[in-house]
Amino acid sequence: MNENETVILDEKEIYEISFIFDNRLEEGAAVEKLETLKKDIASLGGSFISEETPYMRELSYEMVRVVNNVNIKFAQGYFGWVKFELLPENLEEINKKLKLDEEVVRFLIVKTDKGNDIFTKDIPVMRADSSINVSGKEEVEGDEGGIDTTVEDNIEENLDKETKEELEAEIEDLDKDSSSEEE
Repeated sequence: MNENETVILDEKEIYEISFIFDNRLEEGAAVEKLETLKKDIASLGGSFISEETPYMRELSYEMVRVVNNVNIKFAQGYFGWVKFELLPENLEEINKKLKLDEEVVRFLIVKTDKGNDIFTKDIPVMRADSSINVSGKEEVEGDEGGIDTTVEDNIEENLDKETKEELEAEIEDLDKDSSSEEE
């Protein structure tokens, strides 16, 4: 090897597979299917970063998958995902296996980063506490003691008197124009 030559080593990339498994599977079978997928990835030299166990969910729209030359419609399925590192040349093997598996309704493989594991499932939505001032502006108390975040109230609160009068005049003009056109 020449001193000026450099050796480029294959580096693993980070991927995430999200999938929907057939809703006719038992819950245990869906989990086993995920474990089989992980074994396939590991057999190709992959290593795991994170995952979500498949759970039954309603789909946003009905999907069709051909199984034994018959169109089968799915309105729900087991959704889950797995994030892993793998050499790029081995990814096509995983893609082929998923395409041929008739119990996989749909899947998507994306290249991603290690650090974007934001997972918000089961985080409750809470009303903001009026004692906390995040924006540095004065909050308006709502009916339940929290911050009132309705669009109209925020607009009204932030407009100066002169601007309000101009907008009200424009609205009146528009109302007059629309009523005269109707006659």
